[in-house]
Amino acid sequence: MQYKKKFINDRILEAGLNEYLEKGYRGGNISTIAQNAGVPVGNLYRYFDGKSGLLDALVKKPYQEFPKIVDQLARIDVETSLPLKDVMVRLTQMLLNIFEQYGKEIIILADKCATTRYEDFIEKVAAQIADLVYKKIYNDDSDLSRMMSNLATTAFIDSILQLLRLDLERSVLEAMILRVMNFYFYAIDVRK
Repeated sequence: MQYKKKFINDRILEAGLNEYLEKGYRGGNISTIAQNAGVPVGNLYRYFDGKSGLLDALVKKPYQEFPKIVDQLARIDVETSLPLKDVMVRLTQMLLNIFEQYGKEIIILADKCATTRYEDFIEKVAAQIADLVYKKIYNDDSDLSRMMSNLATTAFIDSILQLLRLDLERSVLEAMILRVMNFYFYAIDVRK
């Protein structure tokens, strides 16, 4: 009986991460991943169920965790009635923590998962954050207010993803995220 070895599993994950970052899920090649991991293709299949199994191993956890973080933030806001600026500072910290742990995987989710079950990641997160912004700022049952929340949130998320793609050090990323949040959301309750 053969046992799976952690170092081989880790090499395959790293090679898969790099391949999907560079070429996306559709363009990723299982033979290239195996070669870059230094394992035979057949051995790769002992560890992962092909391309989709490897993708699951890489992105399933952040796909599931990210919406939970936004939910958690919404509950904190409701429980404490924090001003939006403080909510955004907390969101920044939460984003930094998840980016530190899953930054590359989030880029794969955002940019490289077309035609997979993960392709709705950005839309799901954007809808959650837009709903939080709407409830915190507008909450007036107006379609225009809902549209404004969606537009601001979509632009905000796109800006954050642009920053994440730059692979900045944490302190620079934190400062830039706060600046972007201020740009989109500072005094939005007054500007609405």
